[in-house]
Amino acid sequence: MAPDRVGGARAGLRSTNGGHGPGARDTHLTASRSMRTAIIDLGTNTFNLLVAERNAAGHLHVVHSAELPVFLGRGGIEAGTVPPEAFQRGMEALALHTAQAMALGAARITGFGTSALRSARNAGDFVRAAEARFDLRIRVLTGDEEAAMILDGVRQAVPLDDRPALVMDIGGGSMEFILATRHALMWKRSFELGVTRLRARVPFSEPPTVAEELRLAAHLDDRLEPLWAVIDRHAPHRLIGSAGSFDSLAALAARARGNELPADALTCTFDDEVFAQLKDGLMRMDRRERSALPGLPAHRVDHFAHALVAIERVLTAGGIRELAWSRYALKEGAAWRALNDLPSVP
Repeated sequence: MAPDRVGGARAGLRSTNGGHGPGARDTHLTASRSMRTAIIDLGTNTFNLLVAERNAAGHLHVVHSAELPVFLGRGGIEAGTVPPEAFQRGMEALALHTAQAMALGAARITGFGTSALRSARNAGDFVRAAEARFDLRIRVLTGDEEAAMILDGVRQAVPLDDRPALVMDIGGGSMEFILATRHALMWKRSFELGVTRLRARVPFSEPPTVAEELRLAAHLDDRLEPLWAVIDRHAPHRLIGSAGSFDSLAALAARARGNELPADALTCTFDDEVFAQLKDGLMRMDRRERSALPGLPAHRVDHFAHALVAIERVLTAGGIRELAWSRYALKEGAAWRALNDLPSVP
């Protein structure tokens, strides 16, 4: 089914901070430094470090998180390789992240590779180099493993109920979609439709033209037919966006309502009308104007418009009017599993 048009709804925004909910950050800690674990999420555009432990209530407590732009997929993702310059940037980021994790007393450091490494012919070379230089073991996840781990992270930040909700994670190399309730993972799928790939396939002008936006929408509609079928069958009531582009969207949505997203917020909600207003404004901006936006980091400026079009297509397909943001995603899911002595992947 091809999406039609996003409907309107009453505008609103609500945030939840770390002191209330499943991922509380401000509970007094009892775990020692020896119980800390470090996760490095080797994404297509950024390498992300998380150092975490469990608090007294058994919830995930974030000790430190950091994001380094690497652009591992730049110049090679569609050709199935990590170019030498990107390879070197990746090694430099791993040097910084592993040093920081050790300085913070992490008892173990684990790396997880995603779409760029999943599709690269020289992924094995990268993994072996990381182990030789930093004693870091990297597991390259399948798309299904990545999706399940994202849900593990989202569950630590966003309360789910008995109604199906659709989780969307927009990476540089892939997009993951997960349909879930509080009790069950109903469906999951990874699509090679990350924003780095989309930008290579459907380049945008500055600012994007309507024709370019329509070409991207058609590209997405053609490749997301399995998702449309699931949405038609289960009618998810809410779209939950995890980290990445949704971090920026949540910050911009808060600012549009005259607020700042609290630094300790784990989730917030807003509706499709707020999203539509933000998207309409952003799609009229050129690169210089986007670069000046507070809340939109430099490494996301060139891809954000593609992410917005993808989000709109999903909202439209399901007639979904409520959006939620989750600060937590893959690395938090991996940390939660490690701290609870669960297998490293679901």
